[in-house]
This record gives sequence, C-alpha cells and structure tokens, in this order.
Amino acid sequence: MTLRLTGALLTAMVGLVLATPAQSQQRRLRVAVMPALYFSADEQSAVNLTQGLVAQYEQQGYEVIPMDDARTKFQGMGLSRTTHYPDMTALRFGRELGADLVAYPRLLAVGIPINDEPNENSLFQPSAVVHLRVLNVHSRQPIYFRQVGHNFNVAGEFNAAEFSLPQPVATAAAGDVMQNYFDRVAGSRQEIRTTR
Repeated sequence: MTLRLTGALLTAMVGLVLATPAQSQQRRLRVAVMPALYFSADEQSAVNLTQGLVAQYEQQGYEVIPMDDARTKFQGMGLSRTTHYPDMTALRFGRELGADLVAYPRLLAVGIPINDEPNENSLFQPSAVVHLRVLNVHSRQPIYFRQVGHNFNVAGEFNAAEFSLPQPVATAAAGDVMQNYFDRVAGSRQEIRTTR
C-alpha cells in the first residue's frame, strides 16, 4: 500500500514538473537598478523614476536587487547622482551586486520643452525626458537603449523650478522607456547570455 502510494505521488510530481512552462524552469534573472541620475530635474523625481523602473521589472517576474542594497553600493563606489558615467561603471555596479543585468536610468530633464510651433494643446505641455540603458553584466554588452520624452498634464500652476515628478507620472514614464523591452529583449539570447 505504501509502495503504491509513493509511486503515485512520484508520478504526480513528475507530471507537475513536465507541465511547468520551460521559461519558469529557468533561473530568474537578477536585475540591479542604478539609482536614477538626474540633471535638469530634482532628486525626488529621480527617486520616483527609479521606483517606477523597479516596479516594471518586478511585474514581469525578474528578481530585482533591493534598492537599499543598490543605494549603498552606489554610495560605496563614490558615485554622484548628477554625473554621467560610462557603461563600464554601470557594469561594475551590477557585477559587485551579483546581478545578471544592470538598468542604468537617467532623468535628463523635467519641464516645458522649447516648442518652435506652439499651439493651444502643446504650448505648456510638461515633459520628462528619460534615458535608459540596460546592460548584460556577463557579456558586458548593452542589450537595450531608449530615450523618451514623456508628456504629462499638471493640475494647477506649473513651476518648473520647484516641480517634482509625481510617482504616477514617473511610473508612466518608466513604462514608456521600457515599452519595447519586454516584447523585444526579454528572453532573448542577448539578455540571458551568461558568458562573455
């Protein structure tokens, strides 16, 4: 009786393993999201953008290295949130955190862009300009690059000098800049490659 029950249990377990999609059997990729750098923007807007990018990866099932660890590593490397860095710096950041991928976001600007042909619909349309690079730490290659200008509406009076990108807008901007990533890059050979 015990032998029959054990055999049935083993058969059921094998069936579950075989029924599991191949993708879920693979190890989840670990992503290190660098704290977003910011230039013609403020620190809180960059923090909100970073949180939006983390949410994008987590919703797609990636293992995101906790942002407390990422911030500690960033500071420990002596990096500044207002300085551009080459890919090698981002790769070192990801490697030291034990990541497979590193997302390197930059919030280039938040404000009202210059418009050569203004109209009543676009004259005062604020925009967040986001630049994102994603690098494979193992191959040391960039696997994704995109820059977007995410337009948004602001209730009330807009003062660009004192404005902070609200979390919902920052999350939407993160979605815009990652729009093609999950369709075109996720699961690709370039993304999952673990050797140079």
